[in-house]
Amino acid sequence: MYLGPAFLFAAFASLFYVPGFLDTPLGMLTSRQLISEGLFSIFALIALASLARSIECDPVWPWRPGFRRLLNMLLGRT
Repeated sequence: MYLGPAFLFAAFASLFYVPGFLDTPLGMLTSRQLISEGLFSIFALIALASLARSIECDPVWPWRPGFRRLLNMLLGRT
């Protein structure tokens, strides 16, 4: 349930990535680069938080009990 938004926000973050951002002094950044990198940071943090929530709650991860139940049901085990 949370894995989809993690990929979606990661895709949004990739749209705003500015190459060489950390190598450029703050005084030499244009406002467009600064806004773009700010949006990149926000979307990347949301994607990481959503991925962490997915690891905690979603049954698609092998260490979750829901995954084992689903796998056993698909393989016909009881």
